[in-house]
Parts: sequence; C-alpha cells; structure tokens
Amino acid sequence: MLQRLSYFNLIFTIIYLLVYLKDGTVNSTLGILAIIIFNWLALRSFQLENYKWKIWHYLAGLWSLYYAGFVLYGAFNILLSSIEYEFISSDTRMLLILSFVFGIGVIVHFGVYFFRNLHSLSAR
Repeated sequence: MLQRLSYFNLIFTIIYLLVYLKDGTVNSTLGILAIIIFNWLALRSFQLENYKWKIWHYLAGLWSLYYAGFVLYGAFNILLSSIEYEFISSDTRMLLILSFVFGIGVIVHFGVYFFRNLHSLSAR
C-alpha cells in the first residue's frame, strides 16, 4: 500500500504542478519538492525494507503535511466562495477535486509511512 500511495502522490504532484501551479512562490516550490522527496524516501524504504526514519524523513514529511494543509485550506476557501456566489465553473470544480484528492493523499501517505516507522521501531 505504501508503494502505491507513493506512486499515486508522485503522479498527483506532477499533475498539480503542471496544471494548476502557475506561480513560483517559495512555499509552493518547496512544498512540491518536499512531497517528491518524501515519496522518494518512502519508495527507497520500501525497496530496502527499512522503515526507520532519519532527520530527512521528518523534515520532508512535516513540510509535506504543511503543504497539504495549505492546499486543502485554499481549496476549502475556494469552495466556500463558490457556494456563497452560487457559481462554480468546470475549471474550479477540477481544481477542487484535484486539490482535495492531492491533499488527502499526502496526509494518508504520511500517516501510513509514519505508522510503518513506529512499527519498525517497536519490532526491534
């Protein structure tokens, strides 16, 4: 499951980057980079069957959680304003769907990978 989530998040990160990320703010760039690094670390851990985290896992994971929250917060605000004005375009609908799936995917991936880390620590 961890491997599938990693590939899923990498694909959604690239889609989100190519389709909706028009500005190059430091927050967005570092968020995308952190998600890519965190998923790469998860795939590497899966290959080596060593799920013990180091400092890089924590840094990339926490920044990924922050960025996922940032994306979900922005999508939630767009949804609220769309409901308030009673209008939602197809582009906005697609942005909301991608943002919610992307954000939730990153959060679930962090949770699964974190609990694998805890499980590997308690098994030793």
